[in-house]
Amino acid sequence: GGPIGLTSRFSAAFGRLFDDRAVWAGGYSGFGVGTSRFGAQVALDILDGIGGDHLDLEMVTSPPFPFPPEPLRWAGAQITMASIARADKRGGPNLWLRLLHRLGIRI
Repeated sequence: GGPIGLTSRFSAAFGRLFDDRAVWAGGYSGFGVGTSRFGAQVALDILDGIGGDHLDLEMVTSPPFPFPPEPLRWAGAQITMASIARADKRGGPNLWLRLLHRLGIRI
């Protein structure tokens, strides 16, 4: 239990620090135990300059869309939850969910 790291893509994100001498990985969205090994391998390969298909993934090559500040974050979450419920009933995403997807927010 406890707080979890969460990105707008609901997947891990990677970044570089200290003139690319350090790599961070975070935002495992509560799935850190299962995916931290993958994240560590990606981080090591970034540092070593070793290529691989996993280094071409969007979660590695671009940062997630930032969450807005409060109270916009709360309002966005409420709209999104209602939109997901409607999409479940109607069998497909509405305009709001399609917009989020285009912004890189994967739900």
